[in-house]
Amino acid sequence: MNSLQTYFPFSPPIGHAELPKELVNDLNKGCDDIVNDKELSKSEDFSHQLVGQVKQELKIPKDIINKWSKWFGTQVRIYVAGYFNQTYIPEQNIQTAPKEQILQEINLMKIDVISAWYVRSFAGDYNPIHTHPNSDLTCVGFLKVPDLSKERKNLTQSSGESFGDFHSNKIGDGSQNSVLEVLSNNGPNGSFYENDNIGFFPKVGNWYLFPANLRHLVYPFESDGERRSFSINMNTHIAK
Repeated sequence: MNSLQTYFPFSPPIGHAELPKELVNDLNKGCDDIVNDKELSKSEDFSHQLVGQVKQELKIPKDIINKWSKWFGTQVRIYVAGYFNQTYIPEQNIQTAPKEQILQEINLMKIDVISAWYVRSFAGDYNPIHTHPNSDLTCVGFLKVPDLSKERKNLTQSSGESFGDFHSNKIGDGSQNSVLEVLSNNGPNGSFYENDNIGFFPKVGNWYLFPANLRHLVYPFESDGERRSFSINMNTHIAK
């Protein structure tokens, strides 16, 4: 008798990778160069176009994106291949082409960067629930994180609440400070077998990739110092 195989055809995947230290350094230097230049700090700030209630949202220099395009492309292809393997169920009709053909097409997939920006936030700043329209995938990577030991303590001591459960907590109540939360588009359902949210505590070098239409938010924090992250919106094109 064959062992049971478990599939997840209805669950949007969330990818996680650790950013190379050189990439973190390049991104931080690019951001610092903009911040330290008064003219660039104004011209490259497009906070007014985004929903975040944060100090600054600055465009990432194209030379950094170009330098690291191969690394990002590799991660996206691994992510898409993982999603395909997750949805590939024998004798089903989700995928109409042979498995080997689809994996080869994914390996040749083209990835276009639609936009890329830094998010500089300080005590009290937050990003409300939102999505990123007009793109297939988005990501969040952490570049600088202040001392959040108080926030972590509040998080672990939140009475009876599941990690990242925003439904019974209000922004700024201290139980979820600084968490990046990704939410299911189906909303809460109360089922033991289906989770509707997941929270990630910020850590330098952590990078998360997920569908751009998934709702997500970032809670505020109280500590001194800068929480610096970045996001990239991407479209994918399967070669045929």
